Amino acid sequence: MALFKKIKAMAGGADSDLLENGRLGRGIVVGLELTGTAVTMGVNEYRICQLSVQVFLDGGLPYVAQTRQRILEYQIPQLAQGGATVAVRVDPADPQKIAVDFSTEAPVVTMARPTEGGAEQILETGMPVDLVIVANAPLGVRNYLGHDVHLFTLTVSAPGQNPYQVQVGNPAPPAALPLLYPGSKVPGKVKAGEPNSVAIDWDAALAAG
Repeated sequence: MALFKKIKAMAGGADSDLLENGRLGRGIVVGLELTGTAVTMGVNEYRICQLSVQVFLDGGLPYVAQTRQRILEYQIPQLAQGGATVAVRVDPADPQKIAVDFSTEAPVVTMARPTEGGAEQILETGMPVDLVIVANAPLGVRNYLGHDVHLFTLTVSAPGQNPYQVQVGNPAPPAALPLLYPGSKVPGKVKAGEPNSVAIDWDAALAAG
């Protein structure tokens, strides 16, 4: 059995025990590096890749982990673009040990409340800005209140500065659904000294609407 696992690992296969018994989570691919190794299995062509994945588990906070795994050639272009959603299996004893589970649909997960940072802290201490929603898409993740988290592309306008664009993950309460369209103008705040740390002020937006 040990020899079989060693051979499988050399061929870039994921740990079978991890795929069977690992904790299921949601992952977003944030980086992919090709190695020089190609593997042919039957009619399928694979490349062994180094993947960086942002991992989301129920009741936890997101973090980034790496895995070395074989990937079908036709899947590589989509994964290499970044932002692709995958199911991941996580070793309960070592959260940095993960495997991408291509045979399973990525689950929707509910995160823990952040101890620091996050949209709530930005709204409490940040500087007011005007925001325009350029695009948004749900990430399949909910915050601790059960609100869906979206990836927003925002145009940020701050006093005395040229407008600029950012991409941020922000929760959106159900009442905000009518405001989620390109061109929607909403108030927000930005963290001092960190122009890419932006939060939409949904309470103010809904009160104004």
